[in-house]
Amino acid sequence: MSYKYDFCPLPFSEMEIVRDGNIYLCCPSWNNFYSIGNIYTHSLEEIWNSTEAIEFRKKILNNDYSLCRIDKCCLLHNRNFFSDFKIDTPPKDGHLDTMPMLVKFGYDYECNIACKICRDKVKRLSDEELKILDDKIESFFLPLLKTAKILVINTHGDPFGSRHSCKLIQRAIETYPDLKFDFTTNGLLCNEGTFKRLNITPEKIDKIRVSIHAATAKTYGKMVTHGELMFDKLMENMQYLSELKKEHHFTFLMNFVVTSLNYKEMPAFVDMAEKYNAYPIFWEYKEDSVGYNAHLENLSITDPKHKEHNELIKVLKHPNMYKHNDNLYPILLEIQNKPVETLLDKLLNKFKGKK
Repeated sequence: MSYKYDFCPLPFSEMEIVRDGNIYLCCPSWNNFYSIGNIYTHSLEEIWNSTEAIEFRKKILNNDYSLCRIDKCCLLHNRNFFSDFKIDTPPKDGHLDTMPMLVKFGYDYECNIACKICRDKVKRLSDEELKILDDKIESFFLPLLKTAKILVINTHGDPFGSRHSCKLIQRAIETYPDLKFDFTTNGLLCNEGTFKRLNITPEKIDKIRVSIHAATAKTYGKMVTHGELMFDKLMENMQYLSELKKEHHFTFLMNFVVTSLNYKEMPAFVDMAEKYNAYPIFWEYKEDSVGYNAHLENLSITDPKHKEHNELIKVLKHPNMYKHNDNLYPILLEIQNKPVETLLDKLLNKFKGKK
């Protein structure tokens, strides 16, 4: 059950930790990287009610979202403030007696594939990096979960493709038997064997978010290195998750980051998601979100200057894209409402440009 609020509930119920140990009250890019503290220098209790955290919450309660990015945050853009958690009337001074109910781990970058929108090669932790993270499981990471109901893992790598995250999942299950998981994954290791190995029983799954960004093997090969060879296996895993969901009723989401390489498959992606009983989610691609020179390939088709931008508008007006347009990233919703540029429009705009 989800609860609707007239204010953003995220700063009152969740937090996210990134690689340097900084803590945020929601996605860092949604709040301009406004950190409320660092887990390596302060306790959870100190961070959760730090001066920065209290100031952030007070602004939210005063309908002041000046610390947020309306162009990034879907909740703020649409003013649809929902939460999986029931929040009692929050104190006006921003101080909370309750600890976070949802914790996101976004510090582990290890992954089993190289996706074009994220990295140019498979990211593996060195032995030294792996040991440093593993040594922090008991002292830093598990204590963050002592009051949490849900752990979101892993927002920057793959929970099943990372050696550290796999170890952390096992220890979290052993330490907190009632903890549920929200998995962000590429789906290539989402199978019965992985779940059994990590002791993940279906009732421990709250959500699974699978990033695919394609509806066919050919396009998946453009998005992921050697992806064309892995697509059939990925679809087998989607079928497995679909059957698992029918029995255990967790939330199943499929992510699609829109680029010039894949935008024409957006309507087909809706069909694919529905086939596997999943919700399709569409995100804008931003050049500043990647760690290498992917921008040289001109992937950002949401840019009005992109030569295929008008074609994107046409695709967004496909009937399938109105089925789930509440799951469109804010900029995609804006583009969907644009008129399609005609040949006459192009000629007039060209003439205006010359003047």
